Amino acid sequence: MKRTGFKKKPTKPLKRTKLKKVSKQSISKLQRELWQECRRVADILYKPDCYTCPAKNLTGSNKQLGHVPYPKSTLGANLKYDMRVLRWQCFACNINKGGQGAEAYKRMLREEGKAYMDKLEADRQKSVKAYDYYLELLETYRTYEK
Repeated sequence: MKRTGFKKKPTKPLKRTKLKKVSKQSISKLQRELWQECRRVADILYKPDCYTCPAKNLTGSNKQLGHVPYPKSTLGANLKYDMRVLRWQCFACNINKGGQGAEAYKRMLREEGKAYMDKLEADRQKSVKAYDYYLELLETYRTYEK
């Protein structure tokens, strides 16, 4: 037995109380729901044809909703789920060819015009509080019907 000058008293672990947290849906769950709504709305708004190549009647895993003409990583919360930048793409264009942003930009510029593209670019610079914006966007998309 070790000799010490003082005998240690047994200590009880501190009792931790949990803070009362306002119950909120997690942002990842909200994003998953929002993505499903985006896919549903895209089915209503756009034909199932690849936006960047001649592939037609996309189905299954070949039918992907891509961020066109910008990569998702460069978009803020206000544009990640915005239907103005979401278009159907085939697997080859969206994954293997990185979305083909240049082709998509040219087509979008031709179809929508310079003013539309300038507005998109201006919106890319804006920032919003993601959680609140996603809730608002989810409610908007749920009102879309065929």
